Amino acid sequence: MGHDGAPPPEAYETVTDPERFAVVVERAAGLVARLERDYRVARGPVGPDDLGPGLTASALWVIRLVPDEPRAAPLTLAATPFPGVSALFGRTCLISYPSCGCDACAEDPARLTEELEADVADLVEGRFSEAVSREATRHAFVGPTRSRRGSQTRARGDGVVEAEFDYRPWTPRRAP
Repeated sequence: MGHDGAPPPEAYETVTDPERFAVVVERAAGLVARLERDYRVARGPVGPDDLGPGLTASALWVIRLVPDEPRAAPLTLAATPFPGVSALFGRTCLISYPSCGCDACAEDPARLTEELEADVADLVEGRFSEAVSREATRHAFVGPTRSRRGSQTRARGDGVVEAEFDYRPWTPRRAP
């Protein structure tokens, strides 16, 4: 730590142990398997820029789950080479786990897997919404014990029309 309690500047450019985030990728792969087993979803197509320019092409794997309920939000998960996971919730909400990975940010892999799993649970249970305006995209995860909201300035020409999406829950598979 620096004398003011902040990390030293070089910590922002250093990643001592990126492999510590491999557990996030492992948990995401297990999450996909569980979602496919427990919910009525199908793997959908992934466009070259669905996760942002270049990210889809550089990913180790990309899986898009499309629920059979048309008013439910799709989920796209990608394992990144860093390692890490990028997740596209619905149409516009892209979140990376970790968001940075540098030593200064000191993101905890266990906490990241908890956040990913909680965000996915909120989406699957219909507790995720997003809104697209001319200026920005907004999203909200509102679970039973937490609320997480965010927004991003909207890219011009991104092809998404202005709309609000209050998604329905995914349909569980019924045991035979």
